[in-house]
Amino acid sequence: MKINNIIFDILLEQPSFDAKSKPLVNAIKNRNPVTFYYSGPRNPKKDSVVAGGRFRAEIVAMGLSKKGNLIVRAWVEPPSRTKTGFNKGNWRTFIVNRMSSITVFDDKTFDVKRPGYKEGDDKSMTVTYVKSSWTSTPPVKPKETPKPVEPVKPKETPKQTKPEEPKKDEPVKPEELPQPKPEKKPEPPKKEVEPTKPELKEPEKKEEPNSEENPEKEKNKLQEGIVRFKSLISYSF
Repeated sequence: MKINNIIFDILLEQPSFDAKSKPLVNAIKNRNPVTFYYSGPRNPKKDSVVAGGRFRAEIVAMGLSKKGNLIVRAWVEPPSRTKTGFNKGNWRTFIVNRMSSITVFDDKTFDVKRPGYKEGDDKSMTVTYVKSSWTSTPPVKPKETPKPVEPVKPKETPKQTKPEEPKKDEPVKPEELPQPKPEKKPEPPKKEVEPTKPELKEPEKKEEPNSEENPEKEKNKLQEGIVRFKSLISYSF
C-alpha cells in the first residue's frame, strides 16, 4: 500500500493528471465533506444510475476498480439521489470521470466513523491510493469573513450664504440690470468728389491797332478799293 501511495503522490504532482482528482484527494485526507453532480449510463438497466446531486458526501477512499476506473467510496445521505434508496445502507462507489460540479467544504470535517467502515485497503478496489486517517485531527480552514463595507459618506453640499440684509437707514437700491449697448448705425457711403475741370481761358484777342494810329495803311486800302472798282466798271462795258 505504501508503494502505491508513493506512486499516486508522484502522479498527483504531474500537470497532466486529472485536475478534479486533486481536490478529492485533499478532501479524503482532511475529511472534508464534498457535494457533486453525478451522471452515469442508463443502459443496461442493471448498471444504470440515477443522475443528480450528492450532497455533503463523506469520501473516505480513492483507488482503482476491477475494470481499471478511478473510483471513490463515500457515505451519502438524503437528499442525495439514489436508485436503490438507503434502506440497505449508505455506502456508494462513484467513478471520478462521471463526477462534475465538485465543491469541497474545506471549513468543515466529518469526525465519526460510519457503520460498516473498515480499516485498511478497500476490498472493492484492486489498488487503494488514498484513505482517510482517523489518528489525527485534520486542520480546518477557517471561513473567510467578508471585510466590513465602509459606509459611503454623503457628499458635503456647499453651505449657502445668506445675503446681507440692508440697513434700515439706507434705502434699498435695486439691482442694476445690464443695459443693452446701443447699436451702431452704419455710416452712409461717402460721395465721390468729382475732380474739378480746369477752366479753359479764351485766347486773348489781339487788339488791332486803330485806323487812326495807322493812317498810311488805311490810305493804301482805299487806293486798292478804287482800283478794283475801276476794273469792274471797265469790264462791264
